[in-house]
Amino acid sequence: MGKVLGFPSKVGHDITGIGDGRKTVTTAGSREALAGSTVAEVVIITAETDNTGYVVVGGATVVATLATRQGIPLNAGDSVTLEVDNLADVYLDVTISGEGVTFLYLT
Repeated sequence: MGKVLGFPSKVGHDITGIGDGRKTVTTAGSREALAGSTVAEVVIITAETDNTGYVVVGGATVVATLATRQGIPLNAGDSVTLEVDNLADVYLDVTISGEGVTFLYLT
């Protein structure tokens, strides 16, 4: 089928549930896992709409600092959709302490 509106589309998928959450990063420059060990197929991550800096999404080596940035930077309200097997494999870093994301995941 392909993708519709940026969402993955699977024929005969095994998605049986939906969950959501919110994650803030306490200290800029200190990456944190999106969540504890949580099995998931897809996660949609949206930067909080009142963020004033960037939230950067990536793996365990994600870095928000511009000079050494690694990952996908999100402005306030921006989203990214990832196919994953566990939310604990997704990390966040921020340029402003206390900023974060909301997320929705499919299991």
